[in-house]
Amino acid sequence: MLYHVGSWTGRHGLIPHGYLAVDFFFCLSGFVLAHAYGRREISWLAFMRQRLIRLWPLIALTMLAGATVIIEHRERVPGWLGLGLLMIPRVWVDDNGFSPLFPLNPPAWSLFFELVVGAAWFPIRRLGVMGHVLMVVLLLPVMAYVAHGMGGVLTGWDRGTFVISFLRTTFAFLLGWGCHRIQPFTTLSVPAWALAGVLFATLAFPWTPLNWLYDFVCVSAVFPLMVLAGRRDPGGVQGALCRVSGAISYPLYALHWLGWELMLRLFRAIGGKGYPIGFALVAIPVVMAFAWAVLKLYDEPVRRRLGRV
Repeated sequence: MLYHVGSWTGRHGLIPHGYLAVDFFFCLSGFVLAHAYGRREISWLAFMRQRLIRLWPLIALTMLAGATVIIEHRERVPGWLGLGLLMIPRVWVDDNGFSPLFPLNPPAWSLFFELVVGAAWFPIRRLGVMGHVLMVVLLLPVMAYVAHGMGGVLTGWDRGTFVISFLRTTFAFLLGWGCHRIQPFTTLSVPAWALAGVLFATLAFPWTPLNWLYDFVCVSAVFPLMVLAGRRDPGGVQGALCRVSGAISYPLYALHWLGWELMLRLFRAIGGKGYPIGFALVAIPVVMAFAWAVLKLYDEPVRRRLGRV
């Protein structure tokens, strides 16, 4: 959210590497899905049903709400809405090569890849170690080449980098899955507060002439080590904070574009101009409170209901 706020307000120095949070998320996703489903005796359809129950309620809400805030190209909204509700990216649309995959909620691109990568992983979840290692080894030079050629791994939301984004998310997911395989053989453990500090420092690190190398090292080494080091519940206050931040992370990601847009409309309606720091300082906690309210009043109840069907 802070990374996008910096981009939207022209403050590009605010969390300049915030886009790497997507890579951290997919590494974490690989670990979590392997932990939750690696040995479970369920079918692929049952697995996908559970993934859709987990993700789709907020996807549907954000697409419907996004359709109400779009001002330009209103004639395209019905088509955008249909594709968004079905999580079908607009890869065939060429608006100068960089059209958003999901115009009604641009950050939803990673949710599409979360579903696709998970669906592709489930049939091979019991693949042997050598097969897993081979996939990682083959992707390592590919990701290094991509990062070098693009000056980093900032890809995903647009048509022009769709294929590269598939490689990016698959690579991070495979590393997270590898962390789950490795965990029984390591005692690596770091306090949750220290890991949070390292993650924030990593994402807030300024751009350098070797940005491609920084991104590649973060994705291929730093984030997997962080996932390994933080795989245990710390308990106590730290554990409670971890659970709260974990609970709000998905609704905040899904809703922050919409929440910011609504706050900006209100700001403009009362005569506000530009993007003053005071507006951002008010909007950010309001968007977070909005995400928490949606989680408790809509997302969790709907998921419980769907889970009983």
